[in-house]
Amino acid sequence: MTVFLNDKPHEVAEGTSLAALVERLGLKPQGIAVAINYEVIPKDQWTDTLLSDRTELMLIQAISGG
Repeated sequence: MTVFLNDKPHEVAEGTSLAALVERLGLKPQGIAVAINYEVIPKDQWTDTLLSDRTELMLIQAISGG
């Protein structure tokens, strides 16, 4: 199935959790937030949040500096 992360398509297997997608992309959970349909999903719910076909996700990454 296809999910969209920041408007880019990614193929994932059915039953993929948000946590599995973040891990598969090689991202560290620290310093990022993920929203589904403009609602931020708390990190403690990532494992239980299963993705559906055509889900739209937005990843926001904190960057330090000035």
